[in-house]
Amino acid sequence: MAEMTSKGRRSAEELKAAALRVIARQGYLATKITDITTEAGKSAGVFYRYFTDKDDLLREVAEDFAAALHDRVSHELGERHEMRDERDVERHVRAYWDIYRAFQGQMTGLYQASLMSTEFSVHWEQMHERHVTAWSSHLAEARRLEPADGECTLAARALVCMLEHYCRTTVPSLSDEDDGEVHVRTLTRLAAHGILHTAQRPER
Repeated sequence: MAEMTSKGRRSAEELKAAALRVIARQGYLATKITDITTEAGKSAGVFYRYFTDKDDLLREVAEDFAAALHDRVSHELGERHEMRDERDVERHVRAYWDIYRAFQGQMTGLYQASLMSTEFSVHWEQMHERHVTAWSSHLAEARRLEPADGECTLAARALVCMLEHYCRTTVPSLSDEDDGEVHVRTLTRLAAHGILHTAQRPER
């Protein structure tokens, strides 16, 4: 997206939010750009000022999520953070949970798009693989391996799939009063067992 004024940024965010509301109602495939602009109260010209098409808008949404997650983890643990104990695991899990919850509508739209759009399924998979790479690196650190081996990657993939699917199926049903603590604790225990228990396993 090109450099924008504050008004332009507001317009782009309103279009993203409108797109996600429409997709949630009628699905990605059935959503047209005119549906998005009508929902947002904008003209088609305004849409094309900021996005080339529907997929371009959703790519921006995906990048917003990735940036928010990175910023949250970096804020909590620092840029060069490690996975040393269960508290570190909990911070990573909480960051993913909190950002997913904040971006719930966005992630629902992105997931639907990945099921309907071949081009966008590749983009979704790339985002997924970035998470796998990050967790694989942390697991390798915990096991004192350099670089990560195949087992680290498989374990990381299982953990990422667990987080993604759990959040996708659980977060939408939460009430505003539910702070999510029991979910974070449960996910942390499972993730910590997969990372820290494996790190301390006896040699075979």
